[in-house]
Amino acid sequence: MKKYWMIIVLIVCSYVLSLLAIPYLPSEVAIHWNVAGEADGFVNKWCGALLFPICLTFIVALVTFLPKFDPRKENYKKFENVYRIFLHVFVLFLFSMHVVTLAYNVGFPVQVDIVVPIGVGVLFIVLGNYMPKIKPNYFIGIRTPWTLDNETVWQKTHRVGGKVFVMMGVLVMLTIFVESVWRFVLLLIIVFGGTIYLFVQSYIFSRQ
Repeated sequence: MKKYWMIIVLIVCSYVLSLLAIPYLPSEVAIHWNVAGEADGFVNKWCGALLFPICLTFIVALVTFLPKFDPRKENYKKFENVYRIFLHVFVLFLFSMHVVTLAYNVGFPVQVDIVVPIGVGVLFIVLGNYMPKIKPNYFIGIRTPWTLDNETVWQKTHRVGGKVFVMMGVLVMLTIFVESVWRFVLLLIIVFGGTIYLFVQSYIFSRQ
């Protein structure tokens, strides 16, 4: 538990912030925004305030215990620090999105359509830097039929994948300079393009 104290603190803070914000929230709060950055999905303020912390708690519990059920669970010891970094970065990203959502609904002038691409971009860059250190497993990393079948293919794909994720992260952040309507389209092209490229590349490595 000492290794995950920061995650525990962030989860507790997410609940505390939600409870503190509830008196200042409107009866219905925004939890979804369209491609133009306009709020188009609303829920009851109690649900909107606590939904994120509850989901965050569930996700952390799930990700923490998943390795115990992985057929290759012995490999997690080989990249334990990287797995812990991944979990911390992911939780910090979700916590940041929760703070942004609360701030927007309380009345702060937050541009969600700008903040989210920056957050996603930073997340991709961090994950990309550590991706080559991930060892074969069934729950985290680039899992294709070929990477799961051959450790060499796994290693080669993840070395390339690290560079691709960093590149995707930079490109995603640059979309903030594009008109909001096209920002979402570019985001999809970047993410799906990178994913398809890595899928094909892992197949090519397996044929080699």
